[in-house]
Amino acid sequence: MHNWIGVVFLICSFTSSVLCCDWLRHYGHHSNNSLVLLDQMVESRLVFIRDSLELIGGLYLHGNLSSVTWDTTKIEHFLLSIYRQTDGLNSCGSSTASWELIRKETKFHLQQLDLLVATIRSSSHHQ
Repeated sequence: MHNWIGVVFLICSFTSSVLCCDWLRHYGHHSNNSLVLLDQMVESRLVFIRDSLELIGGLYLHGNLSSVTWDTTKIEHFLLSIYRQTDGLNSCGSSTASWELIRKETKFHLQQLDLLVATIRSSSHHQ
């Protein structure tokens, strides 16, 4: 990753200051968008789906099903399907933690790029 940052720095330092400044003007907007989107990527979607499935399963367990004419075998199969899905989503927790680590590392590197751009902008104003 450090090599990539060096390449960006070299490209900007060898190009004319006009081109570099034009690119740098737009960089901040795109970088901010990237950081905002990274902050919004959390495991909340998986948790929401898992919790919803658990609540649906709970409705069938706590409801009075004696008044309905549904096939009880089909209800049991339905509930087993719900529980399998819930278990599957619970096993995604470690995978989600890995993606959260990747998200944090990406955010750190984007912030480092912001610092590099600020340095380049600062040095171009002094020339």
